[in-house]
Amino acid sequence: MKIKSLIFPLVFLFVFSGCQKSVFQSLKKADDLFVYEGLPHPLRENPIFEKEKKRDDIKQIKNHWFYDAKVKATGKTRDQLMNLLFYESGFSSLDHKTPPKDCGPFHPDYAIMWKSDGDGVENYLMICFTCSEGKLFRERKTKTYNLIESWENLLGNFKANRPR
Repeated sequence: MKIKSLIFPLVFLFVFSGCQKSVFQSLKKADDLFVYEGLPHPLRENPIFEKEKKRDDIKQIKNHWFYDAKVKATGKTRDQLMNLLFYESGFSSLDHKTPPKDCGPFHPDYAIMWKSDGDGVENYLMICFTCSEGKLFRERKTKTYNLIESWENLLGNFKANRPR
């Protein structure tokens, strides 16, 4: 009797969980990926951050500061980024059991941007190397992830403006 009572909820859960597509599925039809380089950390590197923030080629995206130049990811680097994003092999969902990280407020070192198929909505996955987290911004929604793969070597190819 108990097995029969469990079948409907399990079937319901299976059917509807399959209907919820990951925002990363929008990459299937995205031709271009762009990368923005983040400014130095506003707390740990405050003097440099304040100086860089005065530049003319700076922009704010989702309340975080970046150099304005968006660089198109091409070739092997684009393919590697697409694999990490599309197959979600480079990160895992952050759950309520994960202990909070003590590295200060989230500060993205880089942002990866692509436009969703059809609606043209810009998606941003912002990556922080210090806390090994990524935040996905799509419209008014935000989701936080733990980084699994090493994104630093791959995204390091886009370092161009940040003082050394």
